[in-house]
Parts: sequence; C-alpha cells; structure tokens
Amino acid sequence: MSREAAALLPVADVALRASGVSVRFGGVQALYDVDIEVPRGAITGLIGPNGAGKTTLFDVLCGLQRPGAGSVFLGERQVTRTGPDHRARLGLARTFQRLELFWSLSAADNVRVGAESSVQWWRWSHLRRRGHARVDVDALLARVGLPADLAGVPVDTLTTDRARLVELARALAIEPAVLLLDEPGSGLDAPESAALGDLLCELAAGGMAILLVEHDMELVMRVCSRLHVLDAGQVIASGTPEEVRGDPAVRDAYLGALFPEGEHRDFPAGTRPLRP
Repeated sequence: MSREAAALLPVADVALRASGVSVRFGGVQALYDVDIEVPRGAITGLIGPNGAGKTTLFDVLCGLQRPGAGSVFLGERQVTRTGPDHRARLGLARTFQRLELFWSLSAADNVRVGAESSVQWWRWSHLRRRGHARVDVDALLARVGLPADLAGVPVDTLTTDRARLVELARALAIEPAVLLLDEPGSGLDAPESAALGDLLCELAAGGMAILLVEHDMELVMRVCSRLHVLDAGQVIASGTPEEVRGDPAVRDAYLGALFPEGEHRDFPAGTRPLRP
C-alpha cells in the first residue's frame, strides 16, 4: 500500500498520527518528512536497520523530542508542542530500547509509579481517599509474565528480559489508549516471545493502538497488521506484512540483511516467513 493510500484511513480510526515529521541534529537529518498512522485495535510495526530513526520517531511521538517540522496528533487532538506528561494523561504510554526504570525500587513499586503518573499530583490524595487510585499491581505483573515471587525484588537485581516485563507492566498501569513499544522482545527466548505476541494481540483486540519497534521478525510478521519501514530517516514502504516483505527496496535496506538468500529457517506455527 502506498503512503497516499494509507492516508485515506478514516480519522476516527486513527489513534496516533505523525504528519510530515522532520528532525535534524546538527548536520544529521535523523527524520525527513515522516508520515505514519497507528489505528485503534491493531498492532502496527515500525521496522528498519539500526540508525534508521525509529527511536527518534518514538521520542517525537511521546513528546521527548520536538520536531523541526511536522505535527503529531493523538486522535484528532494536535499534541506536537505538549510534553510527555500531558500525553501520558491523554493515554499514551511508552517503553524504551534502553530500559528506563527506577532501579532501586521493586518491580511492584515501579508499576505503582506508572499508575500515579497518569494523575495530576494535586488530585492524587483525594482520589486515593475515595479508592479510585488502586491498581492491581500483582495482576499486571502476572499478565506480562513476571513470576509472583519477583514482585518485591529491586529491579536492579533482575535479568534484562524480566526488567523489560516490568517496564511493560508499568506502561500498562495507566490503561493507555496508545502503546509504543521499543524492542520489547529483546532478550526473550522463543516461548517468552510467543507469550508476548499473544499478550499484544489480546491488548489490540481490546481496542488498544500499538506501535511496535522490533527486530524479531518472526514476532513482527505474526502480530502486525501493518508495517512502516524506515531507512535513513525516511519511510521507504508502508503496507501489510505481505506487501512489505515483497518490496525490493525493503529487502535491500533491511530484510535481505537479516535473512540472506538461501538461508533456511524454521518458523513457529502461525508465523509467516519473510520470503515466499
């Protein structure tokens, strides 16, 4: 599907949109005229080689980086000049490629911090007294697959894969409408990756809009209904996984480097190979 065709999605179905986003760091053009849409109730993949600009785009979408040009919309609301705290209260949550946790706190307390971040500080005591601010932390940690006996453990003692699960649970604590995931499958083994994929599909089925950056192509091709491919700061392809994997430009820039011609791979049941 072309960028022009993708732009025809009804506005009411789009939870997050970037339009004409450009970012420059000195002499480096990190992003150039990027357009993407993230629909409600679906998982959208953002893929590309290292250094393509994926994390920079995430920074723009969540408010950590202001673009030099272009706009960001949450639903129909323009949020280009609002900060991350405001976007979080509007229902946008994010995880990071490099883990961003409160390392001296326990896994459970990290999740509680996430829940509190969606409430303005002057309302917190009032809501707590009325019982509106309670979050089932244990249920959230169990949902992402963290063993119950690790809830009270400081996160700086956890392995990286389990710390990523804590970060995901913290993001889910605000009950987001839009979830940005930056390589959540990094460090996970095959069963854990499959469980993550099942969870993401469950969240999307409940109406959540998910934008996924991930190098695990088996996971991406299994769960994503649409893909955007970034290379050197530009979107070089957008469409279904089938359309993207058949695009010669995408194979040259990214997929061909991951799976050279003639390489044999065994794909789990339910996943789609990258090559016909």
